This record gives sequence, structure tokens and C-alpha cells, in this order.
Amino acid sequence: MGKKKSNMLSAYTIVFIFLIITAALTWFVPTSVVVNNDGIKEVIYNASLDANGEIIRNAGFNPAGIWDVIMAPITGFEKSSQVGAAILLAGSFLGIMNYVGALDAGIGQLLKKHTGTSLIALLMFVFAVFGTVFGLWEEIPAFSIVIVPLFVLAGYDIMTGLGVLFVGATIGNMASIVNPFSTGAAIGAINNPDLSLGSGIFLRIVIFVVLYLIGTIMMIKYANDVKKDKTKSILNGLSDINSSVHEEKQLPEFTKARFWSIVVFIVIIIALILGYMPWYQIKLGDGKTLQDIVNAPIYFISNIPFIGNLTGLKHMTPFGDWYFGEFAFVFLLGSILIGFINKMPEKDFVREFANGAKDLLGVVLVLAVANGISVLMGSKTYGISVTFVYWIQNALQGIPAWAFSIAVILAYMGIGLFLQSTSGVAGITMPILGAVAIALFSTSKIGAIGGQILLISAFTMGINFMSAVYPSATVMGTISLYNVPYDRYLKFTLRMILPLIIVGAFILSISQYIGLI
Repeated sequence: MGKKKSNMLSAYTIVFIFLIITAALTWFVPTSVVVNNDGIKEVIYNASLDANGEIIRNAGFNPAGIWDVIMAPITGFEKSSQVGAAILLAGSFLGIMNYVGALDAGIGQLLKKHTGTSLIALLMFVFAVFGTVFGLWEEIPAFSIVIVPLFVLAGYDIMTGLGVLFVGATIGNMASIVNPFSTGAAIGAINNPDLSLGSGIFLRIVIFVVLYLIGTIMMIKYANDVKKDKTKSILNGLSDINSSVHEEKQLPEFTKARFWSIVVFIVIIIALILGYMPWYQIKLGDGKTLQDIVNAPIYFISNIPFIGNLTGLKHMTPFGDWYFGEFAFVFLLGSILIGFINKMPEKDFVREFANGAKDLLGVVLVLAVANGISVLMGSKTYGISVTFVYWIQNALQGIPAWAFSIAVILAYMGIGLFLQSTSGVAGITMPILGAVAIALFSTSKIGAIGGQILLISAFTMGINFMSAVYPSATVMGTISLYNVPYDRYLKFTLRMILPLIIVGAFILSISQYIGLI
């Protein structure tokens, strides 16, 4: 779609190059091990373990060969199987939703009831939620065909419509409350069984709310200024802008079936929030936790004779303990329900279900190769990953949490110049930095898990900030539809999201001191 084409290699190739580089490093970087001495973890540099678990000092290198390089992505695919299933089934659900026209019809219904400031606030929220739940980005060009002409007809400029889409999605992606492609991929790459999508969810909700409020206020101010005075548009002076008003897309009718499809989507979002919210951390006076209250209806139904067995609720994972399997479950169930609601023929359902999964298969493959990197690097307790942790730990010794957060955000903004795949970046970097977070924060107030929560949020902020400004296929393809020059887009976007990254970094810096972690 775009007039400018990126000469960058694909995410697959870049991640595989990193895999080869990692294999080469195993020839030059000695292995190290982590041992537990009376509850205190210690890194022993240049060491390995024998078959009996005894430490071998001055062990040297454990070089990876061609077999290891080719086998690593396969092992990585096995390690990321739950994450991969969640991603594919989320893709299937979105494919079904798009096929029945529910998302377009839902947006059309919003447009009939809201105009001006309320419309901007609502659509910003919708796209922010899409970003924070399933990482809305590649879908933006399709949505823009509806959104941009709408705002032009309402008296705004093209950039208002583009801003609602891009800034809204960026807010959601930077927070990534339950986004499997950012937060989920990072947790999967860290491979810490004590981490789930519920870990740090309260912090991410706070970040989402604050960034949404700030971003929406700035967006409304810009839009109203332009509506009053067209010369204040960032596009003022350009003569070849294409508003596409004459090509305005006809929105599908908001039928009863599409209404109930939207209801299913909303219920899924609510279920994910309930499922991943760490209710068990909220203690009650009688020795119970809020998790007992939230799950009370489930427990009640599961104990009803026959009904408990028929529904299978006896085997349901309680809200608060959900992981990627449960994420995949709700999207699979949602797909089936939408198929029935819209009376889809079996062949159509299977075709669109498979097509939706196919659209996101690339993300799963990138994640598999990226997990192959962690296979070659070793585990949290053995390998060159421990050696890097040892070196980085020494370099970052004594750094406070707030400085760590800012440094990580800046690092991922830099990484985003070379690699745009959030799941790929997570797979490359999280095995190392996740272990660094453990080493740095294990004795701090927030602990090792708190340090990894900080790391994950800093990662989602930094990498998704760069996605908004990088001239990717999504950005260039969308703005080319309306002949918007990239420099004008960049000027506008930086004006909107620089305050967001600054505020986000500040929240992370003080999070441990105000009880957000």
C-alpha cells in the first residue's frame, strides 16, 4: 500500500540472525551457573554442573553447532506452545468477528449516537482497549477507511482521524494490560512459572487509565483547535491531501446478531480482566481473600449435582489464577458462540476460523525462533545467559528501581529502530534482562517478581512507543492512503506520544514507592 518501502529484513530473518549470533557467542562466552547456598543465590562464573549436580569450575565453553541451531527453534516452539495457542485462537476470533461484520457495525452504531468531543473520547477508548487486549496495529489501515472520512465530514482534519487510531492504539499497546503479543510474549520468554498475565496487572491498568486520559485530552484539544481554525492543522499548506470522503466505506447494518457478537467480545474482555487480576493479593478480615468472593458464583454452580459436572466448572481455573490456556479458551468459546449467533454454515466457520489463525501464524513462528535463542543461551540457572547476567549485574550494581525502568525504556526504544516484532524482541532480550531483574531486585522491597514486572512494563512502553513513529508497513501504508507526508505524521505523533512516554516512565519510577507493585 505504501509508496515507501522498507529495505529492512523480515522479523523472521532478523530473529534467526540473532539465533546464529547467539550460537557463535557460545564459542567465546564461558558458561556460568547459579547455586543456592542456604537460600542465597550466587552466580559462579565460568562453571558448569556435572551429571551429579556438582560444580565444575573453569568449565570453559559449551559451543553450539549446526544441529543445535536448527533444533533450537523447534525446542523453542515447544516452550512457547501455550502462548502460541493463545495467539492463534485470538486471531481466529478476530477473523470470525471481521467476517460477520460485527466490529464495523459496532463502530457504525457509535457514530450514529456520538459526535464531536464525545466521539473522539469513545473511539480513543475503543482503539486503546483493542490495543491493550489484542495489540491492535496491523488492522489500522482497514479501520482508517471508516474513521478518517467520518472525522473529515464532521469538520475535523484527516490527522484527527489518524490520531484517534494511532494514538489510541499506542496508548493501549504501551500499557498492554493483557496483550499476548507484548506482555504475554515477554512473560513467556522470561519463562518464570511465578509470572502470569495477572502479574502487575494493577500497575498496567493504572498506566492505561492515566495515558488514556492524557492522550484523549490532547487529542480533543487538537481536534477542536483545527475545527475552529483550519490553519492550525498539522497538514495546513498541503494541496494534495486525499480525504477519501468520496470513497467512504459503507458500514454494515447493526443487526441483532452483530449486537450479540459485540456483547460476546465485551464479555471476553471482562472475563480476561477478572481472570488475570490477582484477587488473592487482597486480604479480607476473616482470613479469606477477594479471590474467594469473586469466584463464589463459580464455586456455587460447580457444587450443584449434575450441573457442576455438565458445565465442567469443577475443573475451571479460578479467576485470578488464569494463564495462557485460559486466554485461549475464552477466544475459542467466543468464536463458537459468534458462529452460532450469526448462523454461520459449518464450512464458512471453519474457513474463517483457520484464516484468522493463519493471519497470526507469523507471530507464533517468530516467537518460536526467539525462544530458540533462549534455548541456546541456557536457563535461569545455567548457560551463557547466566554469564551475561553476571556481567550486566556487575555493571548495574546498586542501580535504583526508577533508574532501571528509565534505562530499560530507552533501551527498547533503541531496539525498536532495528526490530519491530514485539514478540521477537521479547524472545531475544527477556531471558537476559529477566534474570538481571531477579538479581537486582531479589533483596529489594518489591522482590524479584516486582523487578520483572517493572521490566515488562518498561519493555511494552519502549517498544510500542517506537512502533508508533517507525516508518513501518502499517504507518506508511495508512498515511499513503491519504497522501499524508511521513514528516507531518511524525511531527504530530511525537507531539502526542512524547508526553505519554514521559508520564509512563514517571509512573514506573515511583510505582514501588506508592504500592503499585
